[in-house]
Formats: sequence, C-alpha cells, structure tokens
Amino acid sequence: MPRILESRTDRLYCGCQDESTGSKGDASWGHLAPDRKALDESLAALTAELSDGGWEIKAVTPLIASYYYAASQYMVSLDRSNWGGYGVGYGAPYTEGLVVVAQRWVEISQEQHDERERRVAERAAAEAAAALEAKRRTREAELAKLAAEPVGKAGLLRDKWRFRGQDYPTEALAHGAKEVALKALRERPL
Repeated sequence: MPRILESRTDRLYCGCQDESTGSKGDASWGHLAPDRKALDESLAALTAELSDGGWEIKAVTPLIASYYYAASQYMVSLDRSNWGGYGVGYGAPYTEGLVVVAQRWVEISQEQHDERERRVAERAAAEAAAALEAKRRTREAELAKLAAEPVGKAGLLRDKWRFRGQDYPTEALAHGAKEVALKALRERPL
C-alpha cells in the first residue's frame, strides 16, 4: 500500500503577566513573563493528543510579541515654557505562544493514491494552460503595440522614413521593416 506524509500545525497561546518588581515615587518597573503554567499545560495536552494519533513532533517554534512603554518628561522654566526634556521608556519582547509542527506516515489505498495523482496531474495541466494563455495574451498585446507604432517621415532636408528609431530611404522600406518585425513576433514560439 502507498504511504503519504501528513503534516499538522498547531498554535498554542499563553498570554503574559506583568510582574512588577519594584517602585520608587511615581515610577515602577518589572518585566513581562509568559504564563508558563498555562503554556506547559497546553503543550502537555497537545503532546498527549499527538502521541495518541501517531504524530511525531518535528519542530517547536516560539511566537514572539512585544510590549512597549514610552513617556516624555519636560522641565519647565519659570515662565512655563518648555526648555528641555528627556524621555523614558522600554521595549519588552516575550514569548506569546508556540507553533508545533508534527508529521506522520499514513497508508492509503491504491484508489486514493490514484485519485491524488489524478488531481495533481489536473492541477498541473490547468496551471500549464493558464501559463500558455497568459503568454498568448502577452503576445497579442505586443502585436497590437507593434502594429500601432507609426512609420513617420523624418529629416528636414531629405526625405527619410523612420520606424523604431531606424531611418529608411523610402516609405516602402520602412513599412517592410515593420512587416518583418510583425512576422518575427508572430512566429516566435510561445
């Protein structure tokens, strides 16, 4: 029987706690910490569920978020105008949660395998047809742009004819150059 590799991605969120560690006057400080107990419990529950289903954990990636605080404080002179200042603030990244990626091998019937291959082949054929149609539309636009390019008279003292910046001694040669360019564009393979 054919085997396929299944993948599963789970996200666990735990939030954070602001753990104040000190203060002085109207200032306080501390740090942000993930709710480790909630994260441990949800990870243990997910690990048990994955083990029961035959999944193997392949990667665990932390989800990082951040908090910030910023404030400005101004010194004021006697006439109440701002003449200086300084700012206080902080930025604090913390672990918001985890992404857990797990995989397992699953045996499928031959009919399911054939159906999967048929869908892959249909998708590839549809993508190839769409790419070919896009190339055809691009070619048509290029042909229309080339056909719209003028063959114009150039030169003040002599009769010259110009097509795509190239000068020709007669109008017929200039139109011939345009036809050659159109033919080359039409015959170019997609």
